[in-house]
Amino acid sequence: MSSSAPEKRGDQLAEGKTKIIWPTSNLNVVLVESKDDITAGDGAKHDILEGKAVAANTTTCNVFELINCVGLVPTHFLARHDDRTFRAVKARMVPIEVVARRVVAGSYLKRNPDVAEGTKFPDLVIEFFYKDDAEHDPIMICKFGENGKPWFSLHDAKQPISAVTELGKLSPREVEALGLNENHINLMRLGAASVFETLERAWLKHHMVLVDLKVEFGFDRYGRLILADVIDNDSWRIWHYGQPDGMLDKQVYRNLSTDDPEAKAEAMAKISDNYQRVAKMTESFF
Repeated sequence: MSSSAPEKRGDQLAEGKTKIIWPTSNLNVVLVESKDDITAGDGAKHDILEGKAVAANTTTCNVFELINCVGLVPTHFLARHDDRTFRAVKARMVPIEVVARRVVAGSYLKRNPDVAEGTKFPDLVIEFFYKDDAEHDPIMICKFGENGKPWFSLHDAKQPISAVTELGKLSPREVEALGLNENHINLMRLGAASVFETLERAWLKHHMVLVDLKVEFGFDRYGRLILADVIDNDSWRIWHYGQPDGMLDKQVYRNLSTDDPEAKAEAMAKISDNYQRVAKMTESFF
């Protein structure tokens, strides 16, 4: 850590399920600290995974260093700060998760039950999800009016998209609060695809298939849309040699269903090993 790096100052700005945002002596820079928490089901399932914070921060830093090196997508990442924390440009986050999919898995199967898991898409599929735990992050369908302004309908992400599964539309006030126009939506699509393809190539060196990837964006103080948040082992599905039973990501935790303390401890130890293994592999991304 450089002696001139901005230091943590004051109370935390925000805390999520797996990270804390801290202010620094530089008003335009924050510290993003990873936590040992691991969650699933919009936080309904929660455990502490010892060592996860260090592994998550290592993975995120390595991933963003690669993305910054490639230079196709502007990001908030500045530098690694310590084992659990990195420095980043302060951003106003857009409450949307952008998911890029190469292979059919996860909630896509529930919306498209006639498609087999593991089917490879001919082209990347990009989807948008509104961050709302109460509604389980509904999928967003975006359309544009003649004035170029977007409007969004929200649908149950675990059901086929139809009028029946529509949960409602974002109000004009909610759309305005997002601060997005057609150009921003296109930049998010292109940015997510570019990041996916960059990481896809990096993972192939380890015989890992990047199945899907979740990213988030925000606006910096100049109003520029930038890639933000974290990208760690909670953010993707990766399958060794493209086989679901070779997964090393958070899905292993999602699938954990035992209540037996001994069996759960053994499973959690394996999940911890996966996170450490993934972090180590990202050290050789470039």
